[in-house]
Amino acid sequence: MEKSIGIDLGNLKINHICYIYKDVEKQAKIMESLFNMPKFIFSEDLDHSAKYRGKDTKFSLKLGISRCFNVQIEIFQWIEGDCVYKEFNDTKREGIHHFGVFIDNLQEYIDEFQKQGIEPIQTGTFPPRLKYLT
Repeated sequence: MEKSIGIDLGNLKINHICYIYKDVEKQAKIMESLFNMPKFIFSEDLDHSAKYRGKDTKFSLKLGISRCFNVQIEIFQWIEGDCVYKEFNDTKREGIHHFGVFIDNLQEYIDEFQKQGIEPIQTGTFPPRLKYLT
């Protein structure tokens, strides 16, 4: 019997939630006010290297980071380059983009998904080199 990947939702811990907005500074003020969140810290991620849909790419983002209920909240504003954030931006929507969890043995999951014909959309390292804005 072939081993399959199962997600045990009982042990799932969300580490961060990422939203995409066209104006992260405006959205940060709204979120800080509505949810009494700590002030967002802003930075730029310029010329971030990644692999997107099987091709090498570079993209740039402006991002804000805060916390809510012990979960990191990320708000991204796409600037340029092909990536999953541009793809979302092209839909003309704003809002939740993804959530992140920590798992052991990431490569095992990637290998198993690939065996099932599911390829990663975007891969790369995070955190990148960040330039903090004042």
